[in-house]
Amino acid sequence: MRWWNKFLNGLKTLALRPEGGVRAPWKLLLAYILYGLWAYAATALPVRGLVHGRIISLIGSLGAVALSHALIFWYAKKRPARLSWKPLGVGTLLGALSVAVGAVLFLAMDSMRPMEKAPSPSWDLLWMLPVYGLASLAEERFARTLALGTASRPVWGYAASSAMFLAVTGGWALGYVGALNMLLTGLVCARWSARGRAGASVGFRFAWSYASGVLLAFPGGSTGARPLISLYSVSENWLTGGEGGLIRGAWMTLVLLLVGAWLFRRRRGSA
Repeated sequence: MRWWNKFLNGLKTLALRPEGGVRAPWKLLLAYILYGLWAYAATALPVRGLVHGRIISLIGSLGAVALSHALIFWYAKKRPARLSWKPLGVGTLLGALSVAVGAVLFLAMDSMRPMEKAPSPSWDLLWMLPVYGLASLAEERFARTLALGTASRPVWGYAASSAMFLAVTGGWALGYVGALNMLLTGLVCARWSARGRAGASVGFRFAWSYASGVLLAFPGGSTGARPLISLYSVSENWLTGGEGGLIRGAWMTLVLLLVGAWLFRRRRGSA
């Protein structure tokens, strides 16, 4: 049956590279499916009734890191590179400053106000550190290490990394501004990783998420933890993100554009 043979040859061409091996998109699709299955299993209803929600978050993040390392070893037959402390510190500082400067600006403009007069410290501040840290590391391994490592060209690596980042984080469902900001975040973090500074992308994502969700809790960031200071929106929602959270505001767009311009700048002597 000629049509059947043509169909099988078409599937083979679609799935396999001419030199042999599975094409990169199918590898990334499998990685995303496995990630989704693990995320569902970690939050399954029978488990949620027995284990505290914060412990589930920690287990989910830890399992996602282990799964990503297994996939990287399976695909590339090597272990992912260790994170360097200096880029990690730079990214952490940049992410924390972006949130802190934005919060000070919003409070000075009276665009946002604190819900309570005094901070409310709790053990959640410490408990959420490993949760956000492992979640940021899992993002790095899935959205950058896997995607950049399987792409044949740098431009396809950036595209695949950004697409995987949107899929893993669910950023595509945050509206136009939110999706744009998540896309810019994916590009910025992919650039860091492609230049051998994966620690910077992990630190940036960790500090931004932790600072805007636990230290200075912006609207829309329901983490289940007790924040140090809770903010609520008053005005200038286009800048602050309003009730949708910092991710949906123009302030984050501006920060990401500036960081991206700095990372993608041409160095002297480059073509």
